[in-house]
Amino acid sequence: MNGCGPKNAKVLFVGEAPGAKEDDTGTPFVGRSGRFLDSVLAELGVDRDEVFITNIVRCRPPGNRKPNKSEIDSCQENLLRELKEVRPEVVVALGATAINFLTGNYGNLGIMIGKELQVDFAGTYLTVVPCYHPSAAMRNRQMRSAFEKAVSKALSISK
Repeated sequence: MNGCGPKNAKVLFVGEAPGAKEDDTGTPFVGRSGRFLDSVLAELGVDRDEVFITNIVRCRPPGNRKPNKSEIDSCQENLLRELKEVRPEVVVALGATAINFLTGNYGNLGIMIGKELQVDFAGTYLTVVPCYHPSAAMRNRQMRSAFEKAVSKALSISK
């Protein structure tokens, strides 16, 4: 599975790995989490077709578990290629795995959410906004608020 969206998108969202629906369709974030992300984007006046959405890992890990290091390492070149092709103004890292992978920071997520970080990712310089994963934000009111603010911040950076 590859990412989807315009090759000139100003904002690129990166998640962890496909879920069952994504694995079936070959499109990232089309299940329940994706519909939630779409609704937040719509509330902020942005259509899904205006952003690029992808995952670190391209195949669903067995049992829908968190991807392991070898799975992440084997897919890194795909993500790097997409980042170089799209050249987004800002990258939204969705969830702990994406935040850790893109920033190299394994600290307290709550402190990083919504911050604007300048990152050297494998020689590619990125502006990254860490964000809760949509699946977590759907279930927790405080996370939802922080999620919406982080997405809004990322969109404002790209304008």
